[in-house]
Amino acid sequence: MLTTTDVLQSENSGILKPYALIVDDEVDTCLLIKLFLHKKGIEAYQAHSLSEGLSKIIDLSPKWVFLDNNLPDGHGIDKIHDIKRISPETQIVMITALGKIKDIAFSLGVDKFIEKPLSFASIECAIH
Repeated sequence: MLTTTDVLQSENSGILKPYALIVDDEVDTCLLIKLFLHKKGIEAYQAHSLSEGLSKIIDLSPKWVFLDNNLPDGHGIDKIHDIKRISPETQIVMITALGKIKDIAFSLGVDKFIEKPLSFASIECAIH
């Protein structure tokens, strides 16, 4: 299990790094986002279900959560309020192929919305 020290410090420098959590059941999507964020100096962690994601949000309080909507144990959009309650400073970036839920997602508190397929430009915009 990750400790706060593990999360907040880079391995060698002891310098604080921003970090993100990617909640998506598609491993390729997680890896794509994780590699891009790594190149930007952002540590990224993965969760492949809502329950795993919520647990990691409690442990990590990440700066960003990249949240898919269709997950094996429910819909990400249904957990936006829970994420904001658990970690109010976390920015939620909804990532989904369902563009029709964009307005609903924003009304529930999502900070950014990326429609799949993802692009590096859309991920870049989400972290700025």
